[in-house]
Amino acid sequence: MAALELLSDEGYRADGRRADELRKVRARMGVFAQADGSAYIEQGNTKALAVVYGPHEVRGPRSKALPDRALLNCQYSMATFSTGERKRRPHGDRKSSEMTLHLRETFESAILTELYPRSQIDLYVQVLQADGGNYCACVNAATLALVDAGV
Repeated sequence: MAALELLSDEGYRADGRRADELRKVRARMGVFAQADGSAYIEQGNTKALAVVYGPHEVRGPRSKALPDRALLNCQYSMATFSTGERKRRPHGDRKSSEMTLHLRETFESAILTELYPRSQIDLYVQVLQADGGNYCACVNAATLALVDAGV
């Protein structure tokens, strides 16, 4: 199989799947006892971990509290060992900021935040191993963690 070819002559990908096959999925909920909700997911070789704290009282200035709904605090990161490059990624790098924004927008529309006025929900997602489909794995892990938290 040539370096630029996605499929072999027999129709298989580099990881052994056919073109129309999905990645194998394994998931566990409640992996951290200290958190209100947590989940670990593997989608193929991509592995992600999500942790939820809350809903709880808003931390920081009271002016951040929203009178009619919960405030969603979201943070995305990639472990330094998640890719073959082994480079440090600061929390404020562009890719992490964009992924944080996309995850927050996704879950602000999915969570019934009006059920938790003047409160805060913290959602932390980390990619432990990146092999494609990072956003999908993060959304799935975060969804399971929110379910585990009862949100």
